[in-house]
Amino acid sequence: MKVQRRLTSLRVHNHLLMLLLSTACPAQSTALAQEHSTTDAICIQVATNAVIARTDESFVGFGYETSAVAQQGYFSPQKTHLVQLLRTLSPHGLIRIGGNISDWARFVPNGTPLVMAQNRATIFNQSELVDLGEFLKATGWKIMWGLNLKTGTRAEAVAEAVAVQKTLGSYLQSFEIGNETDLQPAFKNKPDAYLAAYRDFKSAIRAVLPDAAFSGPDAAWGVEWLQDFAKAESSDLKLLTRHYYRGGAGNTNSTIPTLLETDVNFEQQLAELQKISSDARVPIRFNEINSFFGGGKKGVSDTFASALWCLDIMFMLAAHGCDGVNMETDINQNAKISDYSPIYRDEATGQLIARPEYYGMLAFSIAGVGDVLKTSVSKTEVNVKAYATRNSKGELWVTVINKDLSKPAKVELTVPASYSSCDCFRLTAPIAESKDHVTLAGAEVSPEGTWKPDQIEAVPMKSGNIQFNVPATSATLIRLRK
Repeated sequence: MKVQRRLTSLRVHNHLLMLLLSTACPAQSTALAQEHSTTDAICIQVATNAVIARTDESFVGFGYETSAVAQQGYFSPQKTHLVQLLRTLSPHGLIRIGGNISDWARFVPNGTPLVMAQNRATIFNQSELVDLGEFLKATGWKIMWGLNLKTGTRAEAVAEAVAVQKTLGSYLQSFEIGNETDLQPAFKNKPDAYLAAYRDFKSAIRAVLPDAAFSGPDAAWGVEWLQDFAKAESSDLKLLTRHYYRGGAGNTNSTIPTLLETDVNFEQQLAELQKISSDARVPIRFNEINSFFGGGKKGVSDTFASALWCLDIMFMLAAHGCDGVNMETDINQNAKISDYSPIYRDEATGQLIARPEYYGMLAFSIAGVGDVLKTSVSKTEVNVKAYATRNSKGELWVTVINKDLSKPAKVELTVPASYSSCDCFRLTAPIAESKDHVTLAGAEVSPEGTWKPDQIEAVPMKSGNIQFNVPATSATLIRLRK
């Protein structure tokens, strides 16, 4: 119903929006954020009466391989730095436990924990589930839990589900059955075969956990696969789930320019997925997402460019009505720490580092929660995106992301009536390739995992407009208050 209301609101306000935009800067586009050409200032308008989507604090999330749970002490309330890094982003985010390792993982209640790469069994035990439960209490976050469909049995899935439900309680958001199910050899091009296996596992789990919630199908690519699953299971789903990566880490074209370019094919897919979600009346979440699959590409996925990509993709998904994202982080299917990790763990020291991509998530957590509003951007050659959100305090946030590697953006924003004060937070780094010295509002994330703004710039208004510059490869978060 939430998705249906979003689309209804858009239709109701569309006509009035067109009237409002017709009096704005010349050559306006009603698209959310499009790139064209002009030598003048880039003119941005926000239609405050046109709510196209809504986000909440659970939009922000992380995705972990199941092997993360098998690491003794990793998820623990004593891991105060990790607890704080999550709480800095959101008081109520969502963690997804799954990935390739979930289809090789075994729950052995009193077993010896074992972390392995895919194709070999990772083992986690009851003690580690208890630690995870206490960790979740400390953070306020919930868990989406993936069960082993590829190499596990129905009886093993039931035993694991019972242990997870009993231990995590209200912090368990839902179960998933299988990982990247459209790519599994047993089900490839056979959606009916997957549906039968899914229902077999689900019914067995429901026999002992009648209130268990499920999400799925955890698809890697296919729109049709997710559509078929949605039609069959829409009445009994918490979330539809899908993955996305910009490309593969081993591809020579997986570069910073590629990362910062708009993925037109994906944008087109998003429109299809939004319709599937709306028709099924089940929200869709990208529960595994990051820059380049295979653990990310060093020198690209770990740079400031990834922060701008991350901020843009989160807003793009929010604007298409998605429920949220789970940014992949930490240990990957090859038992290595991924280069794309927003929270990077030094394997030698265990030290946790807020990498550039974390700052993209942080910027969204500040400016992206609330009512997502229809926004127009005038024609420009600069690779600029703009989004607007109104939060529960009535503040209007306008986020301008300049993904251009060389061109700065001069921006003019028409301030909606009743807003009287304006300031801005800047997301910056020395260069797009920077791996450190990233700041948001002049401040870095502290060694303890906290953050607070240090440089909030006042922006003067003149005749209902504000003007500001957004340097190449940077973002500016404008806050308007009444």
